[in-house]
Amino acid sequence: MLELSQDTGVTLPGGAGAVRFGMTPDEVLSHLAEGAVTRRRQCMTLTREQYPELRHAHDAWLSGLLHEPDWAFEAEFDGVTLGFRGGGPGAADRLSRMDVTTTVPAPATPVAWEDIDLFGYPAAEVAEALPEATRLTDGPAAGAGRTATGLVVETAGLRLSLLTPPSAGQRVVLLGPDARSWQACCDGAWECAKEGDALTGIMR
Repeated sequence: MLELSQDTGVTLPGGAGAVRFGMTPDEVLSHLAEGAVTRRRQCMTLTREQYPELRHAHDAWLSGLLHEPDWAFEAEFDGVTLGFRGGGPGAADRLSRMDVTTTVPAPATPVAWEDIDLFGYPAAEVAEALPEATRLTDGPAAGAGRTATGLVVETAGLRLSLLTPPSAGQRVVLLGPDARSWQACCDGAWECAKEGDALTGIMR
């Protein structure tokens, strides 16, 4: 089980300890089994210096397009991928965000938030179980016969993208304290997505 907590970060399965917000890349890697670590980079990634405005870099960071070379690794846990990102300006060397995605409809590794199995129940039931959850505006169609539900719990630094019925591609984002280093750009953890443009710098 991967247990998520804004205070702790993520507690790893099998007594491997916790990966905590504020750790350096080397500290995170020291907690991961060598066989679990993969190193993949998206073909469309940019460093912060390539964005003309901070708000665009923040939006790219929220969208998963912004690439910090020191964090170019993930960990695999039986159908679940755990990704890591540094913070905003002045905090890029410290873990401030974790992305958890499923690669199978029913992962063997549960992803838990306060005893709620985030990938184990329909999106509507997860929304009811999460206090202060706000539903996001529906994004692009999820495909024939599917619905996509986006949820944000601002106070917990938690964002979920859930598909019904469950299938590959479900995602949870957990933000830690260093995510606040973006506040010079936008108010609130998720606000830049409303005003920024993550593709600025890519589509020149």
